[in-house]
Amino acid sequence: MADTDKSILKFVRALSHEDVYERKHAAWMLARLAEKGKAKDIVDAGAVPELVKLLEDKETIVLHRAVWAIGVLAKKGQTKEILDANIQPILEKLADDNTIVEICHPQTNEIMRTTIGELARSALEHLELT
Repeated sequence: MADTDKSILKFVRALSHEDVYERKHAAWMLARLAEKGKAKDIVDAGAVPELVKLLEDKETIVLHRAVWAIGVLAKKGQTKEILDANIQPILEKLADDNTIVEICHPQTNEIMRTTIGELARSALEHLELT
């Protein structure tokens, strides 16, 4: 197994960790890896069901990073598993959330401010393009 595959599996397992830091870091890393071309590997490692669970996380930082990661996976063409998870109603509910959050810009690596609602709407947009 390649080192990247091992790190993806490690991050997928960490999505269900009891520690908020572990969950938020894992979702962040999976989103970043997906942006760098590993979206299919992430989906194949079983990340989608774990990310869906995080859409109910009480910690805002975990929730927004899960929404962001799902959006990146959808943007990178991994829509079947996301659609199969039937998360559109959850994303539609989150689309009205104006909580300000920070994510990493995929090209510049700069931290950018957005809202959970914008991340949810972006994920929905990519899912509707399929």
